[in-house]
Amino acid sequence: MFADRIIKFARRFEGRLDSDLLQGALDYVAYNEESLAFEILCDHICEYDISITDEEYNEAVRLILDIGLDLGEGPFKHLLGLKK
Repeated sequence: MFADRIIKFARRFEGRLDSDLLQGALDYVAYNEESLAFEILCDHICEYDISITDEEYNEAVRLILDIGLDLGEGPFKHLLGLKK
């Protein structure tokens, strides 16, 4: 249901996030673990201090809310500090 949006979001980080980490997160999409894939992707973005644009941040927030995850939990709460 959210696979295409997650993949499109992840592709925005090609060249900024290690390709193995990116692909590792996206591998979960293939197993219908979309929320886990997105959480791992966000965790990598935070862990490696990858700067995100306002547009990327807004898309991440929309995905978090649409998937039904909690913006105040896990790696999601740290995304705001990564905005350029």
